[in-house]
Amino acid sequence: MFGINYLGDKFKYRGPVIVINMIICLIGLPILGWHTNPYVRYFGAFLICGGANANLPSALALQGNNIRGQWKRAFCSAMFVGLAGIGGIAGSLVFRAQDAATGYKPGLYACITAALLVLLLTAICDFSYYRDNQAADRGEKHLECDEDEPQPSFRYTL
Repeated sequence: MFGINYLGDKFKYRGPVIVINMIICLIGLPILGWHTNPYVRYFGAFLICGGANANLPSALALQGNNIRGQWKRAFCSAMFVGLAGIGGIAGSLVFRAQDAATGYKPGLYACITAALLVLLLTAICDFSYYRDNQAADRGEKHLECDEDEPQPSFRYTL
C-alpha cells in the first residue's frame, strides 16, 4: 500500500494506481475461490486484501485532488467513507451461509463484478478528466474555478 501509493504521489497519477491494485485483487479472487490447495488460497486472500486496501488512500487522494473547495471536499470525503461502510454491509450479505456448499461462489462473483466496476469507473473518470484538461488547456472550459481568479490553473489529476 505504501509503495504503490508513494509512486502515485510522486508521479501524480492516481487512476493507474487504482487500476493496478484492482488487477491484483482480480488475480487473487479466482485463486481464493477455485484453487484446491488451501495454502495457495490463503495467498489469494493476501492478494485480495492487498489490492483492495491499497486502493483506499488512492481513491481518497483522487477525489480529494479533483474537488476544489473545503466544504465540497469534506462532504465528498464523508460520502466516500459512508459508501465504503455500505459496501462493507453489502459484502457481509453476499457471502451467505447457504452458499457454503458451493464455495461461496455468488459472493465471489459479486466481488469480481465490483472489482470490474471499479476498473470501468476509473477508466471513465480518467478519460473524462483527460478530455476536460485538454479543453481547459485550449481555453474552452474553466475547471472548478472561482469567479475572482484571473487565470484558472486548476487541472484534474488522472
